[in-house]
Amino acid sequence: MKQILAGILLLSGTVATAQQRLSLSDAIAKALEHNFDIRITKTALQQAERNNTLGNAGFSPNVNATAGVTTGSANTRIEFADGRVQEVANAASVGYNGAVSLGWTLFDGGRMFLNKKLLNTQESVASAQLKERVQSIVSQTVQAYAAAVFQKQQGVAIDTALVLAKTRMILSQVKYETGASAKVDFLQARVDYNTRQSDSLTLEAQHISSLATLNALMGEEADKLYVLDEELQMNTALQPTDKDRLKDLSPSLQIARQNAEASELSAKIAKTFMLPTLSVNGAYSYSRTQSQAGFALFNQSYGPTGGANLSMPLFQGGNLRRQAKVASLQAMRMQLTYDWQNTELSRQYRSAWGNYEMALAAYKLEQENIGYAKENLDIQKARFRVGIANTLETREAENSYVQALQRLFTAAYNLKVCETRVLELEGNLVK
Repeated sequence: MKQILAGILLLSGTVATAQQRLSLSDAIAKALEHNFDIRITKTALQQAERNNTLGNAGFSPNVNATAGVTTGSANTRIEFADGRVQEVANAASVGYNGAVSLGWTLFDGGRMFLNKKLLNTQESVASAQLKERVQSIVSQTVQAYAAAVFQKQQGVAIDTALVLAKTRMILSQVKYETGASAKVDFLQARVDYNTRQSDSLTLEAQHISSLATLNALMGEEADKLYVLDEELQMNTALQPTDKDRLKDLSPSLQIARQNAEASELSAKIAKTFMLPTLSVNGAYSYSRTQSQAGFALFNQSYGPTGGANLSMPLFQGGNLRRQAKVASLQAMRMQLTYDWQNTELSRQYRSAWGNYEMALAAYKLEQENIGYAKENLDIQKARFRVGIANTLETREAENSYVQALQRLFTAAYNLKVCETRVLELEGNLVK
């Protein structure tokens, strides 16, 4: 068993040396650059930016150019009223045409102005969605990194317990062999030592799983391993944000507000279809036809044309009013959604802030408690060596110290998670 354990430790040291070191800032940078959700949302923003043009809103005229040529050959026979007969075999004909046309809507009930505002809002929504996705991915990355660090710290606690159990096992064995204590003390120490070894292996498997989650967030291969920081910096001086200011900071609330604005614009656009539309059109065209048979052997024309069109919807089975009413109801629905999300954000932030305060208090308490547990362990170990304390008392002191270590690491992890959640709701994880 000792040889196997030594081999595992040697192999672990070799692997750790070959592994790349990854700090929290490095993990966040990788996630911002390579995370698939962020890249997809960036593409959506680029699409919204490309769509936000005057031409797409309907301000610009449409200019088109057309050209064509036709040719043919036919056997013709024409009998004229004066008795003449024209008969041509394989009479060839050829025609050319070309035109440049312009169409421009001058008035459409203000729809083009509303369309431009809608495109601006849609671009703002896409921008807010990108910010919200960045905040969410960074939050997930920080929490995944903190979970992996937490598991390594728990491994330190278990390794500490392993060393303590081994020391007690050796002392118990010596006492048993010299007749100073019963064999059950040695057996219990041996059981504790083996249990800690099993806990260490289980925790290592959990750590590898956490790294796989972190790799997925960073867009890396799932089986890639890293050497992480031994501990994380804690922000113990956060201050709560004013509720009214939180509305402007939260990306999710910005998305809801802008979606409500977009729905209101869509409702106004739907009403413009019941108003008249005025458009103008113009063209310059050229046409030429030549034929070896027929009434006209040559025909050519060219010049400009122009006109204006006024259209007014009179009756479409009530569909325009129905569509306008549905759009108004959708706008009302999105406004209610915004109001609900505003209330929900306040609830989530209040809960997150309360969790942060409790986690901070617990972390400070465990920092103080670990000193007491360490002092108690040192005293019990000294008493056990000289035969004053029994195995049960020493084992209890060891367990108390290990549990204090685990609680301290757990409190640090909880504080980091709560801190991250508060900053995410405020939209302050990434400036």
